[in-house]
Amino acid sequence: MNTLIKVLSISIMLSMIRYVHATESGLLLGLRYGANYDVSATLFSDKKVFEETQDSPSYRTFWLRTEKGQVKLAAERTNLLVPRDDGFWRIDVKHSIYNDFTADFVWINPAPDPDALPNPFLAELEGIDAFDVSLLVKEQVIESTLGEYCNGHAYRDILFVGNDYLSVGYTRSEICRGFIEGSVDSALQMLSLAELERVNITTLLDSKGNQTFKNAAGSYRKQHGGSEDWGDVSGGVVRHQGQWVTKGHFPTGEGKYTHFSIPAIVPKNLVNDKPYPDWKTIKKHAPDVVDAFSSPAKNLLVVLTESDSLLAFTVKNGKISQQPVLHILFKQPVSVVMVRWAEGLMVSNWAQEIQNLGPKPQQSWFTEAEIPSQKEAPKTVGVVVTQTTLNIRQGIGQHTKPIAKAKKGSKVNVLDVLGQWYKVELDDGLIGYAHSDYVKILPNLPYLQPACPVDNCRYGRWQLNKSAILYAEPSFQANSLATLKAKQIVHALEGKVHTSQFGEIEVIKSKLELTDDNQKLTLRKGDRLFDLEEVGLGMHRLWYNGDLYYLNNGWNSNMENDEALWGKIVTDRKTHWWVNVNVPEIELSGWIANPNAESMSGQP
Repeated sequence: MNTLIKVLSISIMLSMIRYVHATESGLLLGLRYGANYDVSATLFSDKKVFEETQDSPSYRTFWLRTEKGQVKLAAERTNLLVPRDDGFWRIDVKHSIYNDFTADFVWINPAPDPDALPNPFLAELEGIDAFDVSLLVKEQVIESTLGEYCNGHAYRDILFVGNDYLSVGYTRSEICRGFIEGSVDSALQMLSLAELERVNITTLLDSKGNQTFKNAAGSYRKQHGGSEDWGDVSGGVVRHQGQWVTKGHFPTGEGKYTHFSIPAIVPKNLVNDKPYPDWKTIKKHAPDVVDAFSSPAKNLLVVLTESDSLLAFTVKNGKISQQPVLHILFKQPVSVVMVRWAEGLMVSNWAQEIQNLGPKPQQSWFTEAEIPSQKEAPKTVGVVVTQTTLNIRQGIGQHTKPIAKAKKGSKVNVLDVLGQWYKVELDDGLIGYAHSDYVKILPNLPYLQPACPVDNCRYGRWQLNKSAILYAEPSFQANSLATLKAKQIVHALEGKVHTSQFGEIEVIKSKLELTDDNQKLTLRKGDRLFDLEEVGLGMHRLWYNGDLYYLNNGWNSNMENDEALWGKIVTDRKTHWWVNVNVPEIELSGWIANPNAESMSGQP
């Protein structure tokens, strides 16, 4: 009898473990920022192959997972991380320049040999610089004759990454010496992951799909008056309304190209996913949706919107939760090139592997990582301002025993104020005491300032340039009242700048003297300043050793040259501008975050 009870107990426990793991989900999103190839091109598009772009596209992987009933952004990595049987492969595009010719090469790093020693230098690099050339599946080199005798470009933008194949948009333009006219070309290309060799999409479709592709191409060409100037038809896989679809491509002459839709299902050996609930239901819930991803268990829905937001909702019995459980705001528009779901034990396996794949990017693509499940009590944070290290003592007074040391610039939680002494907690949980002369307290978070932070900003009658979510309170945790569409007229009443995380800036010059409006600030290498907020025209309000300063931006490598750069960003500042608005058309009032709008104060 006891044996039977034990067997039943073990069986129940295993069932519970399987259930817990079955309810966990993980979403691996491959994103692209920027593109040379216009996936929405039509016959009359002005997009031309020979047009030059300012910036080459870049790629990132975002790892979202459910954990203990919550959804969180667990990792952000450079490159596209593609799960394979032998581990994660990295995929990226190298933008190579040889004299007057620019060419893109798709590079793949398969899982390294487990017996090989890791390269510590590559581990600290980002993007394509982190690739080990010796591990490339197939080396690609620029054609030197092009750079010597021709100028132009050959661009490749990744549009889709699946289990065994990827799809790229290819555009090429060149003008060579001795030729009056240049040559141009464009195509949708399918490449195998294993060999990086060109594969015609018709070989990946079944006989019915193959015939559908040919019929669609012929019909489209005939309907639009395709002439001999049109080049060869090609096809690939792209993202459209929550699923992967096949699309055809025709070069139409004079450097232009056009696309046509193919009513063929993407084969399962490539990928097969559909949004749940259906696209119409999702569109009704989030009117500005541009893409959506549903977990295999159909209990989690992730939505990408026109306002560059990524929202996660729970789904129960086909109904989408009213409130998002995760809200990420991207700093720039992104496009989805890879969607891979994990369930059960695979979630923890992927999570462990991803953590070992390189450092976090120095500059993140998002501004809001997650919505906490519970509102935490604000903490009082102090910064150690000694020249070297500070003794954390067992009790109050210099005579008490030192029990730990805190480095200059390190942060401690201030638990209590006892006269001139602070009771402090270190990162490892150790609690002791420090004199207030050597610990200066940061302003409390969230740091709130009434402000209108954009140039020529005036509150009044606005027209939204982008859609925005209307919240009941200035918080992503507040109830969402409505989704305001682009061109919506609102009355802006007031604004508040909310800083939820101070930026940390470390001085990189040996000695530095800075002057603000009132006083001179002398800094040395290793000193840390805290960026509280931007106050317009490149000025920031910074905190250093207990005092506030107004300083110009001298720590952003995108804005300053090497000679003027005196600091580096250690931690990004997280700030949102919340604006209280009335929407007369729907008789609602609320708050919108980081609005993109035009003032209409001068209009009736």
